[in-house]
Amino acid sequence: MQMILVPFDGSKHAQKALHIAGDLAEKYKYSICILTIMTPLEENVATVRTKVQEMLEKARAKLSTRSISNIITQIDSGDPVECILIAIKKHKASTIVMGCRGEKSSNMSQFGSVSQKVFSNADCTCICVK
Repeated sequence: MQMILVPFDGSKHAQKALHIAGDLAEKYKYSICILTIMTPLEENVATVRTKVQEMLEKARAKLSTRSISNIITQIDSGDPVECILIAIKKHKASTIVMGCRGEKSSNMSQFGSVSQKVFSNADCTCICVK
């Protein structure tokens, strides 16, 4: 079973990426992993972890009405680029669909630094959503 990895932070671009990943998964019978990455400080705050879990569950619920065989969620903490690259290998993702800019991005470039680093180091198909 092929897997699509969707790094998800709740941003507008991440919402669009989730929708596109859902379209692809439904059409090509792929599974989806929705990944959220917290900072180590956030991970230790119960209220933040609860909000992240709720955000992931809402994202999962959006996809659950579609014909997608397997939808999993994952929370990691640490450097976003490293966590995403590890998740690609862990889940043997054949595709990553992610927003080009997330919640914590600045307006310095059109293509976010996390997505740029992930796409330049990933060994799978990469789709950037704006």
